[in-house]
Amino acid sequence: MEKKIWPVFRLCEEKDLPSVMELDREAFFDPWSRETWLREMRNPIACWIVEVIDREIAGFAGIWNVAGEAQVMRVAVKKTMRNQGLGLLLTQELIHKAWESGAEAVTLEVRESNMAAQTVYERCGFVSGGVRPDYYEDTHEGAVIMWLYRKQQTAYGSGGHA
Repeated sequence: MEKKIWPVFRLCEEKDLPSVMELDREAFFDPWSRETWLREMRNPIACWIVEVIDREIAGFAGIWNVAGEAQVMRVAVKKTMRNQGLGLLLTQELIHKAWESGAEAVTLEVRESNMAAQTVYERCGFVSGGVRPDYYEDTHEGAVIMWLYRKQQTAYGSGGHA
């Protein structure tokens, strides 16, 4: 029988930065500096969470909440831990944090070619609102703009939260 993985979610802390920055380098072509991460963690409109399994950071995600809209800044799960539902759980927790912080909508951009991420977001209730052409600097690929509105969240569940 396969063992189920149950992550713990908590706010990102400065002590997490070495692991978060390593994962950031693995997941993104433009990883952030330590100074950028520290600025983000102190930013009053930002909320950064980590997903922990067996005392190891398996993922991280963050939002900015401005004028009732939560903009997803980054979401990443370790390559060795993907395809186990961790991205879905992390996204659901991030949505919960957005609602908790007073957002009425959550938005994000995702690469047109990143079908795995788009599937996760759709499972959380996000819908496509169009494409930003030539969005990504490294490949000039377009970004699918996705939206989730709090009022429609009940149709998709609450991400495990009431």
